[in-house]
Amino acid sequence: MGGLFMPNLKLWSQSELEKLKRNVDRLFDDFCSDFELPAMHDRMAGDLVFSNEHGEFVARMEISGMKADDLVVTVHDGRMVISGEAECESGGTRTHRMFKKEVRLPCRVDAAEVRAVFEGGILEIHLPQCRNPYGHLVRVDTKE
Repeated sequence: MGGLFMPNLKLWSQSELEKLKRNVDRLFDDFCSDFELPAMHDRMAGDLVFSNEHGEFVARMEISGMKADDLVVTVHDGRMVISGEAECESGGTRTHRMFKKEVRLPCRVDAAEVRAVFEGGILEIHLPQCRNPYGHLVRVDTKE
């Protein structure tokens, strides 16, 4: 036998894979809830989506159950970390919820010029690209 032949094999799209992941996460969350265990997956934060707009990268993420004061965004050494922490009350019990996402940035950004706005449950982070991705050019003079 020369190998497996699967004529009906279908590649899943990215949206189908994301839907499967959400469903499996929900299944584990429901299971944990039944046994009063902490959730395996926190659905407070959605996927981080990047776009390139007018010379800067813009990252957007949907975040539920938090205020701007609950969120922290740091940019350092080619990486961005988004985290959040909040106390929530549900069904008469208080829970401490948190999330953290860390991503490698697609290019060098000017960290001092990064801006973040949280409105309507959407965190929008503007990351201006460095004008010179190789750093600051230093002129070398002769000593006379």
